Amino acid sequence: MWDNQVNNALNVTHLMLGAEGLLALQQLGVDPSVALEAINGSSGRSLQTEQRLPQEVLTRRFGYGFKLPLMAKDCRIAAEVLETLPSSQLLSRSTQMVQEFAKEHGADADYTCVVKSIEKFAKTELRPGRSNL
Repeated sequence: MWDNQVNNALNVTHLMLGAEGLLALQQLGVDPSVALEAINGSSGRSLQTEQRLPQEVLTRRFGYGFKLPLMAKDCRIAAEVLETLPSSQLLSRSTQMVQEFAKEHGADADYTCVVKSIEKFAKTELRPGRSNL
């Protein structure tokens, strides 16, 4: 019944986790494109690392076509279900973050714009060929 909402919460959470991991690697001097090649050839890969991060984030397009407010709505519904389960701390926190990021970016933002908020915390942007050393 709530599988679509939980799926979307997992989807956007993996996007945020992937971006955070790539930002950390970039700050250590690893090119995000090179990092994605390694990740996508291993067990950390997902739709987000194989498609959204390289096609929407690294290109700075942020235009996949799924609106962030709709993702935030799905995350809110998932969070309402998850709050009744004490074992859902990580997913519950990520759905809260999506709610905050949706307010920050507005009604027309694509869901991939959550990465801009992650970048804001890191004080840098994800870009191929870029490191912060």
